Amino acid sequence: MQILKSAARAATLIGLLAAVQASAATATPVLTGTVHDALFAVSFDGQRGLAAGAPGYLLETRDGARSWTPLANIPTRLALLGVALKGEHAIAVGQQGLVLKRSGGEWKKVETGTQERLLSVSVNASGAAVAAGAFGTVLGSSDGGATWTAIKPLWEQFAEPGTEPHVYASHIDEAGTITIAGEFALILRKTADSDEWKLLNKGEASLFAMYLGNGGIGYAVGQNGIALRSADAGASWTQLDVGTQAILLGVSASSDDKVTVTGMREMRHSPDGGRSWSAVSGGGVNTLWYQGIGQPEGSAAALAVGQAGRILKIDN
Repeated sequence: MQILKSAARAATLIGLLAAVQASAATATPVLTGTVHDALFAVSFDGQRGLAAGAPGYLLETRDGARSWTPLANIPTRLALLGVALKGEHAIAVGQQGLVLKRSGGEWKKVETGTQERLLSVSVNASGAAVAAGAFGTVLGSSDGGATWTAIKPLWEQFAEPGTEPHVYASHIDEAGTITIAGEFALILRKTADSDEWKLLNKGEASLFAMYLGNGGIGYAVGQNGIALRSADAGASWTQLDVGTQAILLGVSASSDDKVTVTGMREMRHSPDGGRSWSAVSGGGVNTLWYQGIGQPEGSAAALAVGQAGRILKIDN
């Protein structure tokens, strides 16, 4: 009887180990640049995608991230820190208030009225866009990024007097609703027909990245391993334990709510909507930083970009 019990326990342990191994995610390099290259952001629309970095570095894929082509004649050597692609609209943003818009296949500089670093950008299919960055800067566009208007919140309503928090992440949906996230775990939102910003979350740690999916599921990650989840399209947020105190820099989720989080020498994966987490293995995730992350339509793998111009495929 004791032998049978021991055998049963062993079988159970083997089954649990197999389940853990099956849910673990692995990363493999798709592209590696030079030690001086860096990629900070990636954006996908269907099978097409753009990755942006420094110095003035843009890559494009048209086949679901199987191959990438460096783009020529980019009119800047400044670092590009954010990129957005939707339909015919393609926008990149970066240092010194830089905005580049693709028009007729050519990338051109656009005047923004700010010299502050722009850290993120988002655009919808109709061309409504938001860009956000340092010292509370938030810009809006209604024409695909050709012109921009300052739309930043009245920060004294949400932060200490005299404070203009950095805004690291921004999102605009197809209805024109804008959501931003940044320092002090602030997440704010305004609708297309209003100038009023609504507070959705506040804390202490900075939020460096945010994902809002079509099914109402959202994630935000940042300093000290902070991770938040929303089940109601960002209207409310709950904190997750991802099992690390690392600086988390990017987050993306699949249509079946498999989540991957990038960071400084750390990458985490959840197969079940944030209930359980494990470390991603391979691809140099423990020695390099990876930031931007996204997923081409129809792909079972997420794509992360980062240090040394590397692009990783995360099979999950």
